[in-house]
Amino acid sequence: MNSAPGSAVGSACMLSLLLLTTATSVHAQQARESRVAIDTVAAIDRAVSPDARATTGVMLDAIISVGLGKGFEAVTWPIAQRIGGTGAQSADIWIATLRYERPGPIGVRVDGGLLGAPVGLANLTVRRPHLNPTISQPASLFSALPSVEARGPRGNLLGAIYPFGGQVTVSGSHWDARAALIDTSPLRRRGVFVDPKPPRFANVLIGGGITPFVGFRVGTSVTHGGWMRAGESPANTVERDATVVTIETELSFAYTRLAGEWVRDSLETSGETRTATGWYVQGQQILAPRWFVAGRVEKIVSPLVLATAVTSQNLTTVEEVIGYRVTPEFTLRMGHRARRGFGRPTFDHQYAISLVWWKRWI
Repeated sequence: MNSAPGSAVGSACMLSLLLLTTATSVHAQQARESRVAIDTVAAIDRAVSPDARATTGVMLDAIISVGLGKGFEAVTWPIAQRIGGTGAQSADIWIATLRYERPGPIGVRVDGGLLGAPVGLANLTVRRPHLNPTISQPASLFSALPSVEARGPRGNLLGAIYPFGGQVTVSGSHWDARAALIDTSPLRRRGVFVDPKPPRFANVLIGGGITPFVGFRVGTSVTHGGWMRAGESPANTVERDATVVTIETELSFAYTRLAGEWVRDSLETSGETRTATGWYVQGQQILAPRWFVAGRVEKIVSPLVLATAVTSQNLTTVEEVIGYRVTPEFTLRMGHRARRGFGRPTFDHQYAISLVWWKRWI
């Protein structure tokens, strides 16, 4: 999933600048107080294995939002990244949305355009490095599942998707609900400037959650729609659908934060419906005003479909991190990660260090 860095970065920056300039000029003409908000993140991490193999990851992004008045807001999120584990580089836009929000006892929010991921706790909580308690991200976002269709496409358990579409969210003091229509399967991420791109698939999502008390939430979602086109494997002659079910929970109390998610994918294939499941649990404990520890355990189980047999394969990761907030803007993390990939008999170990800078400008 590499892109041409020059053209992609340039296009992403130009689109973001156009959105920001247009919205800001509207406010200038109306002689209103600026409602522009900008925050940026820059992160670098370095991981080394016991045999001295080293990888480097980089993440740069900015979230720009502009209030347009009467409940409307424009939001854009351009990014550039290098994934340390694979070396893949990309520059893209993850969000370019027009949003309408109406507060009240029952709040309403409507988003249209290039949406933030409407499904997946990891997509909502750890995609930006300063919000991630650990150094790595859940493997389900970027690790391809074993092939569930012989010589067919390989998806993710629940990918880091940013689809075109529309979403409606309503919420009360102890509940929330949402519905979305998107052009991307949660299993196969499409980028704006990143190639190759999988086909577009209409997918419908419904979800919601309850918050019995402050600091505790339980939610669920169901997404259904296409995931594989006819001809994407030698044996597949029609479009195949997939159903993705998620259950998620978050709990915060005192100086402790816990979160977890369970995902079940049911994928139609030319043979039969295949099922992949996975879960992760992560936690963060503040030890002192500047010090914290964090960890994550994750497991994915998926079938591997070959021409002659079907077997089950597992992926397991365990990560432990200690962090130090150098300043309110800089955070240093050091940690260890053990990963046993699909079909691997033993764990691979890495020792990592990361530096994250976050700043809100306006």
